[in-house]
Amino acid sequence: MKESFTGRIANATAVFLFLLACIPLLCLSLYNHPSAADDYCFADTAVRYGFWAAQNYYYTGWTGRYFSNMLVHANPLVWGWYDGFRLIPVLAVTALVSALFTLISELLRGESLKTRLLTTGILFFLIVLALQSVVEAFFWTAAIATYTVPTVLTIYLLAVMLRWYRKPAGPDKWLTVVWAGFLVFASIGSGETNLILLLLLLLAIAGYRLLFQRTIDPFLVFLVVVALASSWLLFRAPGNAIRMGGNAHSGELVKSMGSSFGWLAKSVGGWLVKTPILPLSLLYWPMARRITQPGAPNAHLFALPAPLLTIVYVGLLAATIFPSYYGIGLPPFARTMNVLFVFFTLGWFFVLTVWAGRNRSTGTDSGAPAFSANRNRPATTLLLVITALWLAGSIAYSTSLKQLYTDLLGGGATVYNREMNERHRLLQLPGDTLRLAPISVYPPSLFVEDLKPERTHWWNRCQSGYYNHKVIILDSTVTRTATSSATVSSVGFPAKR
Repeated sequence: MKESFTGRIANATAVFLFLLACIPLLCLSLYNHPSAADDYCFADTAVRYGFWAAQNYYYTGWTGRYFSNMLVHANPLVWGWYDGFRLIPVLAVTALVSALFTLISELLRGESLKTRLLTTGILFFLIVLALQSVVEAFFWTAAIATYTVPTVLTIYLLAVMLRWYRKPAGPDKWLTVVWAGFLVFASIGSGETNLILLLLLLLAIAGYRLLFQRTIDPFLVFLVVVALASSWLLFRAPGNAIRMGGNAHSGELVKSMGSSFGWLAKSVGGWLVKTPILPLSLLYWPMARRITQPGAPNAHLFALPAPLLTIVYVGLLAATIFPSYYGIGLPPFARTMNVLFVFFTLGWFFVLTVWAGRNRSTGTDSGAPAFSANRNRPATTLLLVITALWLAGSIAYSTSLKQLYTDLLGGGATVYNREMNERHRLLQLPGDTLRLAPISVYPPSLFVEDLKPERTHWWNRCQSGYYNHKVIILDSTVTRTATSSATVSSVGFPAKR
């Protein structure tokens, strides 16, 4: 069937939006550098004491995030590959897009490859559009390992779980069980935010199977057991008690629950206004009706009690916020909000699909298909115009997109890259004391923290240790020209580790 003009415009718009979000991320990856915050501390600890000793040090002294700890203690600096940090954003973007496509392909079985690709592109655009911190999502290695990686693993796990139920009995199905168990183990071991979300999600699915379908699902029981064991392994870490003990407001259960729901309501209200998710939902409604019709490949996946699902959905989102209030007594950081929006968006369209199927069965949506029906072209045209205007406004007011393009096209990333390359060259020079000039530009898409004027600050100590200097001093009176020639004093330089 020949595609309509409106369909071609919609497809081209979806491709444009995906490229609008993806291209600056890939281009800015060329300018990425290790951060003074954490990246050098992980590397120095691993190089100085060894990989496994570093795991033990952090597990007992700071955090029980056993899987993300392994990732950060194997970052490119550990291997002496400084430029490897330019590859990390590309890997993070590729992993997220791939995970989204894998899940969408499972949920939209029966839809064309083009439809699944375009849907993935739109979802990725929405995620980037609403990012509260670009650098923590794609450029800062420590945050990527603790938030982006488990988010990708959780999305991919959901696709693997759906695929498992379709596989015939045999070795491949058993291997899928093992693979799913590992994904649970790795995701939970990366951070508390995804731990709470994934554990409660698995319990909710298993509970639904037991209470409503009267089925004890061995696959889900296995995943819940793995999740509980992994959670115990993370929370039993002595370092967690030390970390939580640093805030007097941590551990307040009732107050943390109330604060979580309050923050969620405020956040969702903002997202519904600042992103085009509402008009896109209306455009998606015809597809939701189609994939829930009797005989559709995945119609059974959406045959759920919609009111109950909605309650569970809201509860899971609030639970994602809960660790921030309970652990440190503060609202969630931007990196937590990045994760929250990903699952808010995925859950929103899943719940919407379930409601579409429910309305079909009850016959209560007689007016809803009007937007997609050819017989009502004025309504369809009006919706498309509203969507276009909403998209334009969302893009114009998106902090994340504005940062990405300002840093890339405004020259800030270029200057930052040049000065960081020069700093790296100076850091490799021999000497006990090294004075460095501050970087003149700190592009927010790429930068988290710099060295401090205090020579004893952790960031300074970690970098001086990694490069075998006794002291590194950030000195605003030193110019970059002077730095390159006269600020390294050599008093016996130890051999490189």
